Amino acid sequence: MSKFKKNIGFLWPCDGLNDSEYWEFLPKDVRWLTTRYSANTDTEELTDKNLEQYASLEVLEKAANIFKPLDLDAIACGDHAASFILGRSHEEYLIKKLQQHTGCPVTFPSKAIAKLINYKNCQNILLVSPYSKNITQKFVTYLEECEITTIASISLEASDEVQINSLSPSGLARIISEFVENSNANADLLVIAGGGLSFSEEIIRVETILDLPVLTAVGALVKDAIELTGENYTKNGLGRIFSNQKSGKLKKLKGKLSSGTKNFSLTDKPPIFETGVGAVLVDDKSNTYFDFASGSGTTALGHGNKSLLDAVQEQLRAGIFHIGPHFNTGIQADFYSELSSFLPPELSRFHPSISGSEAAEIAIKSAMHFTGAKQFLGFSGGYHGRTLGALAVSGEKGKNASLGPFHPKAHILPFPEKRNGLSETLEKYDEKQLAGVIIEPIQATAGLKFVDKQSLIKLREFTAKNKIPLIFDETFTGFCRTGKMFGYQHFDVKPDIIILGKALSAGFPAGLVISTEEILTFWEKGTQSSTFQLNPVAAAASVFFLDQIRNHGLLKNISMQSEQFNNLLKDFVDFKNVIDVRGIGSFWVIEFSSSDLNKNARKMALQNGLITWECGEFGECLGLVPPLNMEPYIIEHACSILRKSILEIS
Repeated sequence: MSKFKKNIGFLWPCDGLNDSEYWEFLPKDVRWLTTRYSANTDTEELTDKNLEQYASLEVLEKAANIFKPLDLDAIACGDHAASFILGRSHEEYLIKKLQQHTGCPVTFPSKAIAKLINYKNCQNILLVSPYSKNITQKFVTYLEECEITTIASISLEASDEVQINSLSPSGLARIISEFVENSNANADLLVIAGGGLSFSEEIIRVETILDLPVLTAVGALVKDAIELTGENYTKNGLGRIFSNQKSGKLKKLKGKLSSGTKNFSLTDKPPIFETGVGAVLVDDKSNTYFDFASGSGTTALGHGNKSLLDAVQEQLRAGIFHIGPHFNTGIQADFYSELSSFLPPELSRFHPSISGSEAAEIAIKSAMHFTGAKQFLGFSGGYHGRTLGALAVSGEKGKNASLGPFHPKAHILPFPEKRNGLSETLEKYDEKQLAGVIIEPIQATAGLKFVDKQSLIKLREFTAKNKIPLIFDETFTGFCRTGKMFGYQHFDVKPDIIILGKALSAGFPAGLVISTEEILTFWEKGTQSSTFQLNPVAAAASVFFLDQIRNHGLLKNISMQSEQFNNLLKDFVDFKNVIDVRGIGSFWVIEFSSSDLNKNARKMALQNGLITWECGEFGECLGLVPPLNMEPYIIEHACSILRKSILEIS
């Protein structure tokens, strides 16, 4: 529970276009009481004359009168008040008189910015201002009066608050990045003036790219107002200035986790993450990393996606976050109905699970029940999970290979990457003993390998002729990772069973088997269930994810990602010890000549602020699996980190 049970009055000029930005910085239980006020200016243009009127004591006292019946702990004045416009001494005069008038502490954005800069001992700053050059210079002069040096500044030349509010956060991020890089200055802090700017969602991303703390006027004002009430204020996810990460948890984990986990397989000192925003993760030491592993391809919309969180919270507010296997909720019905619209009509039945591995187990069991047979065909490099049944049909068993013999029995064939890769092979097996054929048309864990289309067609003909279920494992490649809704759509071959997991619920645990009416109604009721199968919270996340795919241009963005990755990575094949560079959609792989070289590259990339994914049959491939909604400028920066890291180990 939050302890900030305070009342803060907010004097906000009459436009009030970006109130929501202030809510991003506010603690949960603060009452942020807003009143609009006018200075009776002829226009809302951001001129010196208009700002001076908004910084009038008479105007501000009149506006503050509405708060007199209330018991306020502090008053914050909106940025349009522009108290810096007449200099520091005038601002101090305003604060003194307003405090006498209202009986509580008062702060302005400029005051809050200067106070925080000096507290953090940041002597040299870079300044981004939405105002004209003239007004920006007056703020620079104000900062000089506060003994703060502005090394370089940029003015966005906005004429009014409407124009400021129209600036997109991502567009502004690109402007800021170019400004900082071109300034070539050694600064302690980047300050973004102007309360009309909405930038909270970009702060961590910009900090990660520039390796420079970012302070916005909105954040400074909220922080100072809270602290004027006597409370300490920190808030993770809004940049280094506000974070309160606590280190020391690594030792606890090392002493408790099983050695069989992967937590310490890349490095003995992995970062301990505390906050995630978009493509960025922040560890307990406030170091930031671009996440190009996405939790092994799972967090397909990045971290902290606000709209996704809203969808999940709406389900939580319904009071049902678990229902068990005997009952259903409306959101689960909505998910099945919506997913059906992405599928061919013959794939009309669903069986929910907790994960991709469990979904593989369900697919295996359903095929065995349907056929009465107990053997499978699988393929080298194929990976279907680490549960025993999934391992049995996987060509890639890894460190668990010694646990055999496995059940069900599986014949592992060479993965048919080349034409005629299945020539005469299938006829060797007694089709009456085969319960199913399981394959990843695009192998993920094996290092992004593609089945030969003609071989897949031949496999389809063999299974259809003998009424053997053809199972496609799309745990990794489902939900647009390859640039199509499902990976099999690249080959024009339809399966009888699809296995799904990972990105299915955009980061929440869930798995699913999709099949035909014939197969998934063959077994008796209750034959297969699990307690947490596709719970309502995961279903809500899935419904939201499907909406993003259908209505918000996700596939178009993936197409642009694919082209960008190709342009940025194509010359990596010329690097020493790089064997191949290949990719599709938002999934790219760099293959090294050995697993040790790949591990060294991934460790160096991690050290430089980039998280990658390990793949390849022998761990020789570095995978890039970013969020599907990743912005181009982040991909560009991440690829430059990777380039630097590979050259460093070479």
